[in-house]
Amino acid sequence: MKAVVIGSGFGGLAAAVRLRVMGYEVTVLEALDQPGGRARVFRRDGFVFDAGPTVITAPHLFEELFELAGRKLRDYVKLVPVDPFYRVLFKDGSSFDYTGDEDRLTDQIRAMSPADVDGYRRLAAHAERIFDVGFTQLADKPFSRASDMIRVLPAMMRLESYRTVHGLVSKYIRDDRLRRVFTFEPLLVGGNPFNTTSIYLLIHWLERKWGVHFAMGGTTSLVSALVTLLDELGVDVRLDSPVAEIEVSNGKTRAVRTESGERFICDIVVSNADPSQVYS
Repeated sequence: MKAVVIGSGFGGLAAAVRLRVMGYEVTVLEALDQPGGRARVFRRDGFVFDAGPTVITAPHLFEELFELAGRKLRDYVKLVPVDPFYRVLFKDGSSFDYTGDEDRLTDQIRAMSPADVDGYRRLAAHAERIFDVGFTQLADKPFSRASDMIRVLPAMMRLESYRTVHGLVSKYIRDDRLRRVFTFEPLLVGGNPFNTTSIYLLIHWLERKWGVHFAMGGTTSLVSALVTLLDELGVDVRLDSPVAEIEVSNGKTRAVRTESGERFICDIVVSNADPSQVYS
C-alpha cells in the first residue's frame, strides 16, 4: 500500500510517521525548498529566524510519534521547559511573569489588582472547561459536514464561545493590564483577541496543564528531528515538489501529480494544505 502526504508541516510529518509505522510506503511532497511548513525558518547574515511557532505546549504528542517508531525524542532534539512562560512588559516599566505556578501567578495578580484574584480563578476554571471540550473531546474530530458543527453547537454556546477572547476575559478581569496578559494567546496563531472566538482560551489551560517548552536550536530543530526519523524509516521526503493535481477515479484516489509532471501512484493521500486548495 502506498501513501502520499502533501505538505511537510508538523501535521504532514506526523501523518507520514504514523502511516509508515502502519506499513505504508510513504512519500512526502513539499512545495518549498525546506520542510516545516509554517514552522520553516529564514536565514540571513548567519542568523536563523523562526517563521512560525517558537514554543511547544504539548511535548508528549511529539514523544508519542517517536515511541511509535521505537525511538526516543530526546535522542533527536532537546526540549527544555520555559519559566516564566512569557514576560509581559508594560510601557510604564512594570512587568508580569506569566507562569504555570498558580501561587506565583495569583501573587502577581494580587499585587497589581487584588480585586481580580477571584476573577482570575473563575476565568481559569472556565478555560479548563473550554479545554475539556475544545481540545480533549473535539481536537481529533472532523468537521467536514454542517451536521458535525451543529452537533457541538450546544456545548459551544454553554461555554460562551460566541464571545471574543477579550470579551470573555473582561467578564472576569477588571484591570486593563491583566486583561492584556490573559488575552494575548490568539496572537500566537495570528489572531486578534478582539474578534477571535473565546475557544482559543483553551490555550491558557493547555499551557497550565503541560507547560511551555523550547526546542534547543529553535523550532527548526524539531522539524529536522522528524525528517531524520522519516529518513531512518525509509520515507522519501521530496522538496521543491508543488502538487498540481490529486487524481481521483470512481471516488478513490489513484495518484498525485506534481507541477513538474512527476506522477505518484498511491492508495491514500493525506494533505496538510488548506482545504480550499485541496478540493480545487
